[in-house]
Amino acid sequence: MTAAKPLPLDAAWQLATVMEHLRHGIVVYDRDETICVINAHVSRIFGFPAEAITIGSTLADYLACVGRFTGWPPERIAGILANHRSWARAGHARTFDHHFDDGKVFEITFNPAADDTVVLTFADVTSERRLTAESEKRAEITRRAGMMVDTVARISSRNRIVAFNASIEAARLGDEGRGFAAVAEEVRDLSRQMSEALIDIGRVIDSSLAQA
Repeated sequence: MTAAKPLPLDAAWQLATVMEHLRHGIVVYDRDETICVINAHVSRIFGFPAEAITIGSTLADYLACVGRFTGWPPERIAGILANHRSWARAGHARTFDHHFDDGKVFEITFNPAADDTVVLTFADVTSERRLTAESEKRAEITRRAGMMVDTVARISSRNRIVAFNASIEAARLGDEGRGFAAVAEEVRDLSRQMSEALIDIGRVIDSSLAQA
């Protein structure tokens, strides 16, 4: 078997520079679970010293180190290691969010390659996920407010129908229908007030959402 040629110094320097400036943390390990690539962003993401995990460390070493600095118990570390091995056997790429106890959210990708190496990438997406959650919350507020406005609008419409029917009955009864006429006027007035209230509710909702 022919040994792989080392990268020229300028190519190695360029690769190292690219790795350092990537937004994502990257870990690559081989079929023996030995780390062959790791950039400094990984240690910055998880808060451990860069020298703690280097090329030649194992996947188990890496997960144990992450566990120490994130407060994972041993059984959790063992479970994550078992997941990695199961995913590697399955040979399927996957992307998922990992929620840490301190509130941070990392998007993690697991990409097995044809030569049985695995590429892991890590990105802190806490801000993005928070914005998404806030957007979904605002959308839910809008949906519920819309339902309430629709309900009030239907009531207002029914009131107008009641007022119209009462007016007809009052006209039919003449003097004896004065009571119906008074009721019709009150219902019409209530309907007008409800319509005005709907406009005010809409303005308040718009203002609240704009400030959220």
